[in-house]
Amino acid sequence: MPRAAKPWFRISADAWYATLNGRNVSLGVSGKQNKREAVKAWHKLLSEGRQPKPEPKASTTVRGVIEGFLSDAQERVSPECFRQYRKHLYRFAKKYGTRLAESLTVAEAEAYSRKPEWPLSYRNGVLGSLLSAFRWAERSGMLSRNPLIGIRKPPKASRGAKAIISADEHAQLVASADPMFAAFLKLLWLTGARPSEIAGLRMEDVDFVQGVAILNEHKCSHLGKSRVLFLSADALAIIKSIGRESELLFVGQDGERLTAQAIGCRLRRLCKRAKVRHCIAYGYRHSYASDALARGVPDTIVRGLLGH
Repeated sequence: MPRAAKPWFRISADAWYATLNGRNVSLGVSGKQNKREAVKAWHKLLSEGRQPKPEPKASTTVRGVIEGFLSDAQERVSPECFRQYRKHLYRFAKKYGTRLAESLTVAEAEAYSRKPEWPLSYRNGVLGSLLSAFRWAERSGMLSRNPLIGIRKPPKASRGAKAIISADEHAQLVASADPMFAAFLKLLWLTGARPSEIAGLRMEDVDFVQGVAILNEHKCSHLGKSRVLFLSADALAIIKSIGRESELLFVGQDGERLTAQAIGCRLRRLCKRAKVRHCIAYGYRHSYASDALARGVPDTIVRGLLGH
């Protein structure tokens, strides 16, 4: 839920904040006991119609930055993205949490990410989460400067070619899956959608006349954009066969939306049962794009179909 339109106290920063135009801004007042001064600063902010000049605290720790960032991010990013942020950042806080945030160096952050057991893609994600947190801290006024400017993230390992799922592999997986997960895989195969998009699909999103599904909750929804899935007759028939009216079409054992972890676990078990090589759900998206390009579909059209 969005915060109420009044000053609120952030424990991790020991400061009062308010929300202006959807962004959390510092009121420049420290100490929980100074609520009256915070209210005055808030009224002044409303009368001026602009953000106050931030007053960073030199004593802000790395843990303070991380907790403040996660508190803000939980209200504006997807649950899956938030879980990744939390996993990456809390691990970092175990080692550097008590350090003054502005004393942290690029070299220390890069060295932390070079754990032998972490692949390049995971290192990239860890450093990306740190950059997001410290950029937010500087932008919100918690820090006077971002100490991680200039950090170098290792390139993500491309899994495109290896991830492609052949028609035979898809057929074997569908034949070995339970009916609901088989329907899930078929929709991935027919649409090229992100697994999270199919996991969030509801019957009310589907226009059976136009042959499209319009998603309001998706990877880029925070940018104010809708995602349109173009559905073939076969895809529409699969959705009709499921028959849920207003609920999610696909749910986990707990009745909640399928998470990326749940989808990955199901697919790993299914690959063993179907006796095919290890496949990832995102491989369906790579397969869809590769097949479309091979059939001569212009890359601009493919880009639109994939929602890029």
